[in-house]
Amino acid sequence: MATSDYLKALKLGDKEYRACAGKGLYPYLPVLDEIVSHVEIESQVSLGLVEIPIKSIAGTYSAGRTTAFARNFMPILEPDSEFAMKWAQLYDELEEEGLRDPIKAYEFNNLFYVMEGNKRVSVSKFMDAVSIEGTVTRMIPKRSDEPAVKIYYEFMEFYDITGINYLYMSKEGNFRRLLKLTCTSDEKWTKEQELDFRALYTFFEKEFSARSAGKFTITAGDALCLYLEIYGYREAVGKSDVDIRKDLMRLWTEFVNYNSGSEMKLVLNPTPESQKTALSKLLPGASALKIAFVHDRSAQLSAWTYAHELGRKYVEDVFGDKIITSSLERVDDVDADDVLDAAVEAGHKVLFVTSPKLMPAALRAAAKHPETIILNCSMSLGHKAIRSYYLRTYEAKFILGAIAGAMKKDGNIGLLADYPIHGATAEINAFALGVQMTNPNAKVYLEWSMIKDRDPFEAFRKKNVTLISGKDMNIKASSSQQFGLYALENGNDGERVSLAMPVQHWGKLYEEIIRSILRGGYKNDENVFADQALNYFWGMSSEAVDVIYSRNLPAGPVRLLRTLREGLRCMAINPLTGPIYSQDGTLRCEDGQTISPDEAVKLDWLAENIEGYIPDIGELREEAVELVEIQGLKDEA
Repeated sequence: MATSDYLKALKLGDKEYRACAGKGLYPYLPVLDEIVSHVEIESQVSLGLVEIPIKSIAGTYSAGRTTAFARNFMPILEPDSEFAMKWAQLYDELEEEGLRDPIKAYEFNNLFYVMEGNKRVSVSKFMDAVSIEGTVTRMIPKRSDEPAVKIYYEFMEFYDITGINYLYMSKEGNFRRLLKLTCTSDEKWTKEQELDFRALYTFFEKEFSARSAGKFTITAGDALCLYLEIYGYREAVGKSDVDIRKDLMRLWTEFVNYNSGSEMKLVLNPTPESQKTALSKLLPGASALKIAFVHDRSAQLSAWTYAHELGRKYVEDVFGDKIITSSLERVDDVDADDVLDAAVEAGHKVLFVTSPKLMPAALRAAAKHPETIILNCSMSLGHKAIRSYYLRTYEAKFILGAIAGAMKKDGNIGLLADYPIHGATAEINAFALGVQMTNPNAKVYLEWSMIKDRDPFEAFRKKNVTLISGKDMNIKASSSQQFGLYALENGNDGERVSLAMPVQHWGKLYEEIIRSILRGGYKNDENVFADQALNYFWGMSSEAVDVIYSRNLPAGPVRLLRTLREGLRCMAINPLTGPIYSQDGTLRCEDGQTISPDEAVKLDWLAENIEGYIPDIGELREEAVELVEIQGLKDEA
């Protein structure tokens, strides 16, 4: 009989008991009856025979046997007791024959509480078993706004599809996030799918837990979500343990940042610290700085890429032979890793990756080449390894809205948006608030260019809209005037008359970032903002955003434009100033209060004078889906 093993287990139990008592913790097994006495249980559901992770067994169902075990399920009764004899006998049986009868347990919040089989669990834990079979009944709490309850309901959705109960999350939304990263449908996982995932997770959890050493509040499941967003699930499943270990080491600062909960810091203007010159940069003889601009589309076909190419040419003119720039176009997510690696190997010290779609590749490159400065043009990125950048174009939209309201005393005003992503609703609402400021009775009719099987201009015609805010800018090769704020003369089919247009002067942003790198001040912002991920979010105050107007704009609206532009440039005006009501009549911003830029990029509602809605991802054209999955406003899992 395994008496000696009982003595070893007893020693572990005594140690845990004393440790808990010293910390003021309840030293015995937690009791589910007592835990749920303070919780409203909605229902109980039988899960049948389940493979229960040993590490997830937290206690016992009732108080009957709780004092026989310390909190870690190790025994604490004397070695000459009947309990000790039965424990030792059970140890011999399990060692020789394995577990014959499953335990009975209740599951609550993905933790298990034993109804029958406490000694079997105790011996199995002592033998370092990974799991134990049990007949399980789930106790489901009533829905509430408590984060823990929300996470549990997400877990149940995840469990119904995957059958996986050996991981958990500390952050709301991560179970749905993991499903989106690992699944292509809502069908139940096959055994092969579950085995692929188990193999990946088992090693990942082992390495993550060893490195975090119990000092993190995030779980290995939370960390896996971040890892898969960067490396992709199919690629991760095919990786060796050595490669996964290397990836974890490269990304460790990202996990530290994620664990700390440090939010992204929006840097609204160039900082004084970034404008300081390092002593080492005063010495002559430095070679030209090689910079690559990496685009997912060509400048000939994409107004977005064309605008960034204008910025590249601008900084070439500004810096002359101090820099050498390259333009890499039509880079997709399939070959992005190779393109970025080749750019670094070619001696480029700075990479501006201009598409949010290429963010995962940019982050992988930053982890692989920490000596290279890599920035990604996206909103709400939240990674330490690379900085992101974007423009406060909602300031320009506010001016266009004010002009539109002033010019349209009767009739409707149209607004065309592209993608329902972070920052888009700030632009939409700012335009609508500008309209409301100069014309409180006007309605803004919102259409989206990326909705499937819908012609927004036909919708405008049906509503007799003759004043429209269209796309922000035109492509050089196109002669269309359907951009900026324009009017239709003589009704819907009349000539388009351009009035004003927002300008995204990426060159101004690129100039200041490059200047800070050349003078040695770029790294200073890391010291100022500590562990926060940095996003340059510049607007009119840094001359990166402007509004230009045509000779067709009357004198009164021109004066209005100049006045508002001056107020925005000195940051005396915030377009998103209350009172602001949303479409459902809710007061979103009190009178005299403002919505900050940090809050603006996350807005998921529309102002009260807007007719329209924010579309779901299923309504969008295929070419819009990838971007919206990365930067979308809505949780589509």
